[in-house]
Amino acid sequence: MTQAIGSLPKTIELRAPRMTKMQEMAKLMWLPMFAMGLMVLIASLVIGGVESVLSADLFDLDKAAREGANASSSTLDKQQFIESTRLWLPRFQLLGMGLLFGGITFLLATILGNLRLYGGLVQEKSGRKVLALTPPWSAQVFPIAMMAGLMVLIVSLVISVIVAFTAGDVYGNPLSTIGGAEAGSGLLDDFQTVKTFAAWLQSFAFAGLALVLSGIVLALYTIAQVLRFQHERIAQLAEGAE
Repeated sequence: MTQAIGSLPKTIELRAPRMTKMQEMAKLMWLPMFAMGLMVLIASLVIGGVESVLSADLFDLDKAAREGANASSSTLDKQQFIESTRLWLPRFQLLGMGLLFGGITFLLATILGNLRLYGGLVQEKSGRKVLALTPPWSAQVFPIAMMAGLMVLIVSLVISVIVAFTAGDVYGNPLSTIGGAEAGSGLLDDFQTVKTFAAWLQSFAFAGLALVLSGIVLALYTIAQVLRFQHERIAQLAEGAE
């Protein structure tokens, strides 16, 4: 039942103090999601270290040895790994950050659940009606924004991995061969695909991260609304309101 009581915003009367189902889920999920994000970032640090070592080895060679038609298979293997990793590793790192921020969003949802639960318990112990704030629009939107952002980050990573395989095929050839490829050749078409996707994938991934961060902002806004409601409700209880 929705009602307006005194100066309070719209409220709902609860039979018993409790969290919503989403808040219960968030209570269970925030720590695993945060831990997954941390593990992704640690893994990306290790992979970045390997890439750094191989880059040092590769650029220790002169230009002819690196780019010439007679480049060794070992040199080409290093080139393949470096160029393909550069395509997907940044998106992998952004997904790790997105999972960390997703964990924070779930933690904020847990805080909202605790405010709802313990605010209700205070009212119940005082023998009054247990009222909770009708969920504002931001409470409905912030989980959607967070999940949509994570989906964008996952999609960008999947596309990056697929394109990285194409990059591996391209950079399995000496740079002189790639640079001398004729128009319409399969090698040049693959090279074009790699460069085209690399140009927009990072912006696409950052858009996903922005959605996750927007979820955090909306969750904080919701907490502010709930705190204001609880302050007004406590003031009413002190005045003897039902």
